[in-house]
Amino acid sequence: MIPWLEIRRKIMHMIPLAIPIGYQYVSKEKALLILLPIFAFYFFSDILRHCHKGYRELFDRVMTSRFLREREKKGLIGSTWFVFGALLAMVLFPKQIAITSLYILVISDASAGIVGSSWGKIYLFREKTLEGSIAFFVTGMIVVAFTMKGNLFWGAAAVLGATLAELFSFKLDDNLTIPLVAGGIMLIGF
Repeated sequence: MIPWLEIRRKIMHMIPLAIPIGYQYVSKEKALLILLPIFAFYFFSDILRHCHKGYRELFDRVMTSRFLREREKKGLIGSTWFVFGALLAMVLFPKQIAITSLYILVISDASAGIVGSSWGKIYLFREKTLEGSIAFFVTGMIVVAFTMKGNLFWGAAAVLGATLAELFSFKLDDNLTIPLVAGGIMLIGF
């Protein structure tokens, strides 16, 4: 049975598909102008919920019980990390690599979460499962096949690196590490 918290989280995780889709049609500058205020809102909202009791109570009522994992209650939420990762990918990488790395993040991370929490039996590291990691890798390869016009070896290496980043990210959120690892590896080969 699929846990409803994970389903709600992954539906919310699919909304950011608008970022790589939209980035295909606008310049880097325009994309950054749109994302910077969104990041500022998320970041300051995260800071405010840790510093202001009234805001924290409102945030907890609206968000915490519906979407947040335990580790997000004490630090930044995944959405803040996601927008920060998207900004860095856009700044650091050529447009096509940034778009591909963001598609990998959105699609593959959601696939890993749903498959791992629903059907995962073989635990590899903490709450991460072999089945979730396989789902991440397979969907990542599909993303690379459809979005990158280049050497598939480097695309596969990027997906493998992103799969490992998702599996072992515990100090930094995988919403940050996945696009940076995938994009960094693709940058080497393309």
